[in-house]
Amino acid sequence: MKKRAFIIAMCMTLALSFGAVAGCSSSDDGAASNPDAVAGTETTPRLMPAQHQKYIDRPAYKCYKCHGASEKGNPTVSTSRAMPAGHYVDNDPSSFQLDPSREECRTCHSVDPNKQMNADVLEDAEVETGQQDLDEQ
Repeated sequence: MKKRAFIIAMCMTLALSFGAVAGCSSSDDGAASNPDAVAGTETTPRLMPAQHQKYIDRPAYKCYKCHGASEKGNPTVSTSRAMPAGHYVDNDPSSFQLDPSREECRTCHSVDPNKQMNADVLEDAEVETGQQDLDEQ
């Protein structure tokens, strides 16, 4: 009986170990192209590309304008990564309202200097959302 319980416990441990490893294998676009970049997981917030540092430095930029849901779509800018449903009031992106605890993206999402993205994509997104002149203000 003890031997059987031991075998069952070992099988459960092994199965849980495989599940934990699989959960850590989540990839992120920037991380896939650069081995030094850090990928987000189910429990770890995604890190922003290095080019997003100016958005951190200038709070006038609003993450929601690119990454949030709007009448134009979810996300508003098609080349952006959409915010998870859990970031919205009642977990509902169609509300177009962020949960108050999620309004300051910088709280959880920091910049990874090793994660790069195309600067033209950022420039196009700024123009599309009307944020292109914020550097000059």
